[in-house]
Amino acid sequence: LHRPRRWNPEEQTWMGYERKRGKLADLNALLRGAADDGFALVVGATAVLSSVKYVITLDTDTQLPRDCARQFAGTMAHPLNRACYDAARQRVCQGYGILQPRVSVSLPGGNRSRYAQLFGGEPGIDPYTRAVSDVYQDLFQEGSFIGKGIYDVDAFEQSLQGRFAENRILSHDLLEGCYARAGLLSDVPLYEEYPTRYSADVSRRHRWIRGDWQLLGWLLPTVQSPLWKRGAGGIFRNPPCPPLEKRGTKWVKNPLSALSRWKIFDNLRRSLAPAALTLLLLLGWTVLPSAGFWTASVIGILFIPSWCAAILDLLRKSTDVLLRQHYASALRSAGGRFARDALNLACLPYEAYFSL
Repeated sequence: LHRPRRWNPEEQTWMGYERKRGKLADLNALLRGAADDGFALVVGATAVLSSVKYVITLDTDTQLPRDCARQFAGTMAHPLNRACYDAARQRVCQGYGILQPRVSVSLPGGNRSRYAQLFGGEPGIDPYTRAVSDVYQDLFQEGSFIGKGIYDVDAFEQSLQGRFAENRILSHDLLEGCYARAGLLSDVPLYEEYPTRYSADVSRRHRWIRGDWQLLGWLLPTVQSPLWKRGAGGIFRNPPCPPLEKRGTKWVKNPLSALSRWKIFDNLRRSLAPAALTLLLLLGWTVLPSAGFWTASVIGILFIPSWCAAILDLLRKSTDVLLRQHYASALRSAGGRFARDALNLACLPYEAYFSL
């Protein structure tokens, strides 16, 4: 399935319609019997596509281990997990339309450079790449979608079809998870490579931050929605994949829950943390009294979590591990944490710069 590039006057480039989000929309339309006009070339027997119930999305560098696809589908098909769409709220309110698995760094990917070794083995901190335990799933039975997982085609389309205006959304994963209700499947892993250079990691985070701030409008009581021509089976583009051109929009009530809006706000808050810490240092050195106190406060914010984790590691000794081996492992882990914190402190002004 190959899509043609179309001229986008807003970005002044030839590109696939709405990038990855548009590709999923075109694929879902094809799976549900729409014309294949969205694709330049379709190779293979397409009659079987109408029976497809689930789609697994992966990035190019993502590895799908053996039996994981079966576990994904089995979990989605469980009666307690089946998505229930609420037409009044315009989103999935029970069950899950999307399941987000645990994503870990692959063994070769974690050893490709010193930088990957330092940051690739940090589990449970970065919600984008290493979702092991999630406070939203633990407390509210609802996780966050980061683009790699499985979704129910019918629930996905019912929740998202015709919802988003064109040329507005780059980071679509979180919004899709909010509309179709995502769950965290932490006992089934996927593996991917970690960036080998700091510059590559910065470029990736910069793209994420841009996408997060494009979702700022979903914190408001009303959101912009496109005006589509209604077809026989619901809202469809007519024709299925037209050239990109400006269409009308309308303001509708924001269907997202308070939890979903908090997720969006929390991403924005996290993106401003480096700038806030840098500003606190500058104010402490120039305006505020007691520069040493403010400097120690910023250093403490960065290093205290690692101190707490190191103390917990020292106290939690397994009965089948020798005391000497336990201490050596805990000290090695603590050294890695403090090295990451030191690098984050050294790069704090640049982190603030590219975040802003």
